Amino acid sequence: MKAARFDSDRILRCCAGKLRIDFRHGPECNGWFTLDGMKTRRITVPHGRKPVPPGTFASMARQLRLTPAEFASVVDCTTTLEEYTATLRRRRSGPE
Repeated sequence: MKAARFDSDRILRCCAGKLRIDFRHGPECNGWFTLDGMKTRRITVPHGRKPVPPGTFASMARQLRLTPAEFASVVDCTTTLEEYTATLRRRRSGPE
């Protein structure tokens, strides 16, 4: 699976830099994505530089309301912030 090549540190840096997620560092890194001035999506990223297991990667994707393939494209830097916000707006009225 594509997720096996991503480590926690890379995902954290990508989410903070590209998606402008503000992280708080405690036992885990918890961050909030802000859309239209409101905190809308929360993501938890494990500490360290270890590879992320496929189940954890899929869980992080669900937290951002993405599929694992879409989340992989965000981490690969092929999806922009504008594309992500457009995806969120489309899925906003759907179930969690």
